Amino acid sequence: MNEHTTGSTEHKDEQATNAPQPESTPTSEQPSEPTPATTPPADNAPAPEADAPARPPAPAEQDVSAELEAEIADADLNAMMEASITAEDSKPAAEPEAVHHEIRRGRIAAVRGEDVFVELTGEMGKMQGIVPLTQFDRAPRIGAIMDFVVDRIDENEGLIYLSREGAISRATWDQLNPGSAVEARVTSTNKGGLELELVGGIRAFMPASQVDIHHVDDLEALVGEKLEAIVQEIDRRSKKVLISRRQYLQQKREAARQKVLAELEVDQIREGTISSITDYGAFVDLGGLDGLLHVSDMTYGRVEKPSEVVKVGDNVKVKVLKIQQGEKGPRISLGLKQIEPDPWENVAETFNVGDEVTGRVTRTANFGAFVEVADGVEGLLPLSEMSWKRVNNADDVVRVGDTIKLSVISLEPQRKRMSLSLKAAGGDPWDGASLKYPQNAVVEGKVLGTTDFGAFIELEEGVEGLVHISELADRRVNQVEDVLNVGESKKFRVLEISDADRKIKLSLKQVDKPIEKTVEQLQPRNLGKAKRQAPRNLQSGLGKSDAMGMGLGDLKLDDLK
Repeated sequence: MNEHTTGSTEHKDEQATNAPQPESTPTSEQPSEPTPATTPPADNAPAPEADAPARPPAPAEQDVSAELEAEIADADLNAMMEASITAEDSKPAAEPEAVHHEIRRGRIAAVRGEDVFVELTGEMGKMQGIVPLTQFDRAPRIGAIMDFVVDRIDENEGLIYLSREGAISRATWDQLNPGSAVEARVTSTNKGGLELELVGGIRAFMPASQVDIHHVDDLEALVGEKLEAIVQEIDRRSKKVLISRRQYLQQKREAARQKVLAELEVDQIREGTISSITDYGAFVDLGGLDGLLHVSDMTYGRVEKPSEVVKVGDNVKVKVLKIQQGEKGPRISLGLKQIEPDPWENVAETFNVGDEVTGRVTRTANFGAFVEVADGVEGLLPLSEMSWKRVNNADDVVRVGDTIKLSVISLEPQRKRMSLSLKAAGGDPWDGASLKYPQNAVVEGKVLGTTDFGAFIELEEGVEGLVHISELADRRVNQVEDVLNVGESKKFRVLEISDADRKIKLSLKQVDKPIEKTVEQLQPRNLGKAKRQAPRNLQSGLGKSDAMGMGLGDLKLDDLK
């Protein structure tokens, strides 16, 4: 770095001679150039208009994506960055003879108040320099060696006034090119995006669309943060830089994507992060490559909404189920439930036909209800098994979320099927019905429905009887509704009952009549038409004598004489 110091005076005349030449980026072939990051004098010197096209724009600097160009056109980049450009940047550069900037290397000696003292070495021996503390992100470490720019020399005080910002700015401008990866600190926001500061104080702008791969709602939250980005465009004359963090993230993501693709295989267990959720599942970021976790592959149980199982940002372990090549790249199918054992594998050991179980209603349908009897194990409760009476709507008997007791009536573990019964778990109401409703008994029932020939009467849930239209009244009844209405309760007499056939015949008109027993009801059934037998040992009905005396059976005619 000392070469700049020794050669600064010798090249002043040469700079003036070369003033009309186009601006060139400082390279290693010009070690003696004394001018730091300021604009060369030739750029501000008057020149004929015919010479203007002599410096065509570098193609790389014009290589900006269509999206970024549209963003710039809409946002007026110059207006957005104007506040970030210092007043000195817009002034003409000083004459070469007035420039005393040179780069010196020094060691931090002390930090006192708002000043940083630096020990400089060179041909003139050791000298002391001073730098404003405000030009450092934080207080420098004592003994640290850094590069500085000489701003001016005060011979009276024996001090050299240095600029930390200028030295790094010059080095950064020399190395900065479109496509370079840089680190920048967010200083403020405006309506179009972020204003940032690169190392050395170079101002930069980042459109809102280039802040992240996804939309960022709150840009203010990034103020003070350090972001890594890619240089999109450079205007060295105005010292304006356009950068994109989105492009940087996309480059990193693509590199990670290629790595994941090279390693990915079916049946692998991978770790990922939930990146987004849809109605049909969730997308998992496997590290640059997204895979679909379908709602049916989240748990062995029934899931209505994917958000009930996962949330954006959750870290999950998933199994690679399928890899398919599509027009827009590979499509990855993932499974979450496949990480755990299938609960149906142990169903045959846990449940048997006839077992009474407790389950939770998870869903109802027009043909019945689904009931979860264990984690990931659901059985079907058909309408016909909900009640001993007729059921037209499952919601009339059970509701989603109800906990009920049921009986297992069929089981097919291989097909993952189980049939359940609610009415069987409660017992058959027809068991012992003839004892509860004996013949000729007067019982109370509710009219469930009417037909042309009679009415159906419910004695209890699951036990129904029929009263014929002829048993409604002693008079002629033309319509059942003239006597009975659906929903009303009345007393009826039991005429006949059959447990086996599940039938009961009832009568309304005979409720208040006395019971008339027929001959067959009065005569024992085992008598029949038996023949009469002559009495044995008929002796005028008189017995023989015994110890108490002589019986009439021993009396003779001679004894009466």
